[in-house]
Amino acid sequence: MPLIRDEHFPHFHFTTSKCEGDMKDEALRLEVLQNERINPADLILAKQIHSNNIAIVSKEDGGKIIDNCDGLISVASDLFLGIFTADCMPIVMKSVLKSEMRSLKAAIHCGWRGLADGIIENAASILKKEFKTCLQDIDVYIAPHIQVCCYETSLEFEEIFKTKLDGGKFDMSKIAREKMLQLGFKNITVSPLCSKHRQDLCFSYRRDKSAARMLSII
Repeated sequence: MPLIRDEHFPHFHFTTSKCEGDMKDEALRLEVLQNERINPADLILAKQIHSNNIAIVSKEDGGKIIDNCDGLISVASDLFLGIFTADCMPIVMKSVLKSEMRSLKAAIHCGWRGLADGIIENAASILKKEFKTCLQDIDVYIAPHIQVCCYETSLEFEEIFKTKLDGGKFDMSKIAREKMLQLGFKNITVSPLCSKHRQDLCFSYRRDKSAARMLSII
């Protein structure tokens, strides 16, 4: 089964499927990187903790797993950024800083906790303040994640997110997209694939209670 890509997001990216196996397994991960001709020394990952912490990374961080963060941002054109998920939203972003012709990219791990704690707002703030970029010039892709069809949750979420649940189900990517539009992002693509529903294609923590994870790379 091929890697998962979305033709509407016009930049190199992919999300692994169950076929490639658990991407927390370094040997399996290296096999995927080799097939995609990515040098492991050029990939940066995050040791995710369901926070709103975002790290700005550079070439010196290549090959590392950055502690205590759930988002990575870089302007190094020869680096790749990766996020592990199994229901949460992997959000990848790409643009070009026209004033300096540098490549700007981000990878964000966003579950309901990160969404509630403002990881998207934090990313937007860093992109504007640190890189002087206009959010409407950034292409955004929300890769496969648990969709409203399968995300049953408590009524507490109505208070947390100031929204009404749809039959007790939470539309996480809808909230994320609305936040991004309000912040100034315009070019947003959302994958229609549901990680819990697509048992043939995706790992899902809510479905399997497994530690296995997919990997999304930009």
